[in-house]
Amino acid sequence: MSSDDLRKYYPYPTEGVIYSEPPSAADLGGWANPQLEGDRVQHEEQEQGLQSYRDELQPQLGLRRAESIDRGSSERYPAVTGQTSSDLGQGTFGVELEFLAVQFAKVKNVAGQLAIVDPHPNESRWHSTKLSESELKYLRAIQLEGLDLSEYMPTNREIADRSITQKEWKRLRYSRTKLTRILRDRGLVVIKWPDGVINEIEEEMGYVPINDFSDSEASDDEREGDFPNSSRLGDFRSNYEYDQSLDTDGNYASALAKWENDYYDYHEVNRLGLYRTRDADIRDLANNRCTISGWPNLQEPEIQRLRAVLEERLRLERNAEKQYREDDRNEQVDPLHVPVPGLKQKYKAWTVTFDPSVDGNGMVKDRYSNTDNTESPFDEYFWFGAEVVSPVLPMKDERSREAIRVACGALRDSLRCHKPMEVSTGLHVHLGHTKGWTLFQAKRFATLWSLSENTLLRLHRKDRDADIKWCAKMREGSLLWRACHSTNLSERRTCAGIPQRYHPEAKRREFEAQMEANVPSNAVSDEFIFYLWQFDSINALNEGLGQNDFCKPGVRWRIRGVDSSLDGNIFAVGEPGTIEVRVMHGTLDADNINNWVIVLEHIVDVVRTFDDEKFKDLLAQHLADERPDRLLHLLGVPDDTREYWRDPKRRDEDDRYWEYPDKDLVDWADPFMVPGHKATHGSFWD
Repeated sequence: MSSDDLRKYYPYPTEGVIYSEPPSAADLGGWANPQLEGDRVQHEEQEQGLQSYRDELQPQLGLRRAESIDRGSSERYPAVTGQTSSDLGQGTFGVELEFLAVQFAKVKNVAGQLAIVDPHPNESRWHSTKLSESELKYLRAIQLEGLDLSEYMPTNREIADRSITQKEWKRLRYSRTKLTRILRDRGLVVIKWPDGVINEIEEEMGYVPINDFSDSEASDDEREGDFPNSSRLGDFRSNYEYDQSLDTDGNYASALAKWENDYYDYHEVNRLGLYRTRDADIRDLANNRCTISGWPNLQEPEIQRLRAVLEERLRLERNAEKQYREDDRNEQVDPLHVPVPGLKQKYKAWTVTFDPSVDGNGMVKDRYSNTDNTESPFDEYFWFGAEVVSPVLPMKDERSREAIRVACGALRDSLRCHKPMEVSTGLHVHLGHTKGWTLFQAKRFATLWSLSENTLLRLHRKDRDADIKWCAKMREGSLLWRACHSTNLSERRTCAGIPQRYHPEAKRREFEAQMEANVPSNAVSDEFIFYLWQFDSINALNEGLGQNDFCKPGVRWRIRGVDSSLDGNIFAVGEPGTIEVRVMHGTLDADNINNWVIVLEHIVDVVRTFDDEKFKDLLAQHLADERPDRLLHLLGVPDDTREYWRDPKRRDEDDRYWEYPDKDLVDWADPFMVPGHKATHGSFWD
């Protein structure tokens, strides 16, 4: 599908539509802030002349730029009653989807014979037969050498605990490409961002090199070419006439130049992209369609060497065009992204990366049901620990919700994605704003969160409430809490400098007045709350409440500055300028994700727009009745969203936490999320 058709279908299709050339620039309908100087594509460090060379090749590559995209009107949620309208600008969010997808079935030793054994042979969704066959070939060679196979067939836990091998790096790069293609096929704008975990040289080069396509699945080789040139190359012929005025080397060079120029001219005249010509066609052209006449005494071995050089040159040029095309795709931006100050290129589109922490740790046999004689179900497959990251999306925009539905549906329709697991994966939501975060707003957010986090955690799985490694509570994991309340004297000494006890009198009174105006009297006496309001900069608040050597908190303060997160050089901070909420369990249930995002959007509204009296009253009412539904009502969350969280199908017997229908024991007979974007366990649970 050409970019000319985009206006008909974009921004996001509800059925599969393949965009071979996604839009390269966003038209945000005039409401977005203009791009800042530092907000530029970060692939400009490639060698000089690359862009001009690419421009020369644009006609034959067919890389047309999309016309401006008409965003149209968006359906916005009404403002919560009593909010002021002084906080202009656009609220933003982004999601990080963590999940495990099958790469391929492991090779097993069955009665002394090595074989590929797929535990779920009737499952039609993808796993890589190519990688399975490669692993089988590798292990058979080991077996023939008489070596101990057990050393070459590690468990997933052993793989996670050691350094990544070159073979595993290659598999990771292929898996990233596979997921990228799946999402692109559904119309999402997805870029490959340099990732040192997957390829250690990518960060040094500043761009992502194309894969070795010979290692791709046959179907993916087909897709990489989109529409191969094979059927339109049948008329190509090139003949070189021997030039008596040149010596042998001169004729060699002239023959190669004639064949290459004819090859390029034919592609240009027939509007064929060089990147769509396959290896088999290049081999055929070089050996059967490029001929020589009038060359005396030319021996066949010499002709074969000449054609081998031609074949290699044409293949290298084709790969270079693939690289230019991939670079072009990796400079594209999602039309829905919000251009907030300091935004890096990788947050303007969807990205796929490998997260080594998403390794299935804890998924032992006891975490499964119906395992039969399987000793270690999780070790029946090689898995890809995926993290799919959205661009910065506008809050309260139905198209943002639809983008998440499309992404979740695309992944689950195509891949064998492990059903939600205990602790092992999380759903992270980044909350931001085009005007940044002020110190006052950050204090409000921290206050509301610290007083309600026990209630908010009840919307999620019970293991998220108990997790101190990846999403510790603010009141248990932060350095400020440890300084105020830890029973461990060593911890308290370590954190003693976190509370800011010595401000000038005027500053101290200012902070106390703000606290008393915003915090109910029964919470003001809380030492933790008192010192929270004494922080004199966002940097100090970040240190006191953010990630530390003891744990990773459920809320990470990815902002820096003094009075505003936009203070100073926002391009050198290395943070996305967001408050990252990490308390939700990992899932590809778009309804679950979107309903959680709606809750967070209303928290942001309250923090940013309620006046002091209304904010204080909300906290007082919550502390008097800490039920989840009551809190959602106070936040102004819509009735249908509240009903979603109340539904007993999603709650445990005591109505304490979210619970899946399998009671958090994954059924090994059916361990993968069902296709679609809704409930991971099937339509009954929607």
